[in-house]
Amino acid sequence: MTEVKIDFIGHKGDGVAHLNGNAVYVPFTLEGETLIIQGSGPRRDILEIKQTSSDRIEPICKHYGTCGGCQLQHMQEQTYLKWKMKLVTEPLSRVGITQTPEAIISFNDASRRKCVFNAQRTHQGMQLGFSEKARNEIVAIETCPILVSEINERLPLLRDLVNSVPTTKNPIRISVLSTENGLDISIEDAKPLSAAERQILIKKTVANKFTRLTINDEVLIKTAEPHIKIASTIISPPPAAFVQALKEAEDTMTDIVADFLKGCKQVADLYCGIGTFALKLAENSQVYAVEESQMALESLDQAWRQTGGILKQVKTEKRNLERRPVTFGELKKMDGLVFDPPRAGAELQCKQIAKSRVKKVAAVSCNPTTLAVDLEILLASGFKIKRIIPIDQFKYTPHVEVMVLLER
Repeated sequence: MTEVKIDFIGHKGDGVAHLNGNAVYVPFTLEGETLIIQGSGPRRDILEIKQTSSDRIEPICKHYGTCGGCQLQHMQEQTYLKWKMKLVTEPLSRVGITQTPEAIISFNDASRRKCVFNAQRTHQGMQLGFSEKARNEIVAIETCPILVSEINERLPLLRDLVNSVPTTKNPIRISVLSTENGLDISIEDAKPLSAAERQILIKKTVANKFTRLTINDEVLIKTAEPHIKIASTIISPPPAAFVQALKEAEDTMTDIVADFLKGCKQVADLYCGIGTFALKLAENSQVYAVEESQMALESLDQAWRQTGGILKQVKTEKRNLERRPVTFGELKKMDGLVFDPPRAGAELQCKQIAKSRVKKVAAVSCNPTTLAVDLEILLASGFKIKRIIPIDQFKYTPHVEVMVLLER
């Protein structure tokens, strides 16, 4: 047991104190708090809070402190937003970007429509929930205040369904998406199903009115075509596809990008996924949409064709942009572009954008650190930043989305 004072909150959300010249990380703490901590190594646990920060508030979730899903519910809102802004400004400042971002756009609780649960069979029965912070244990949850009511209300039915899935000693992963017409469920890492297990799961899916059940990449049953709305289209995403976690965030982000690129006749949507930006941009521009997942592109193409010619042309291409980026020559007809890469960023692709004649670029990222690298490349080629817009799509976590609008 040792007494320490928290110096600051690190980029992963843990309080950082120093002991004998070495940093120690204590979760669920706040800057300035004096604690008695226990444990060994760089990660420690709170034994007692001797001096509490005035920024500490009561968490909204009964599972807070054990569930690893939300680390920062104990932080007063303005302090939380200020800390989250630093997650954006510090990586950008390291590459010389000092422009002040706009105020963080945040959203209400109970608005997350997509999540990934873990489940594991124990001597207490099937545990369905989220992993405990920094541990392999699963915290079984009864309700989650950040999820939409459609998921929370059906958690008992989901738990009953998962209880019939054959498992190994390792946890299974359950992706759940609340669509316009029900829950779309995709389960990974389950054991192969017997004929009897298939029938039980099919019956439960029908009885519980889930739209689709996919297990180990096999669609077991589809009671209805799960669909979501993107702009003026209806799209059926592939099982466990990347979908923006919040519908409100998706609408906000697509509106911002579409407004910025509105005057462009031909635009490219790189790392387009199921068409989050492409389908909105096609209201005013011809779109060249590039993505590695064939299933995502097929969903995008089908949604576009079903509009019956209301949208302008959307041309798709299956391509791994990490290995084979779209070249500056291929971009010669484009006057606008949006890219939304994985956390690793889009360094190689940005080098091609930098050589192109594209006039407007909307950069979207879930990782400010790799975004800074991408922006440094674009700025060196003559682009100027018009707006920096942080999006707090993953509330109470150290994750932040950033949109940067650039123009030559």
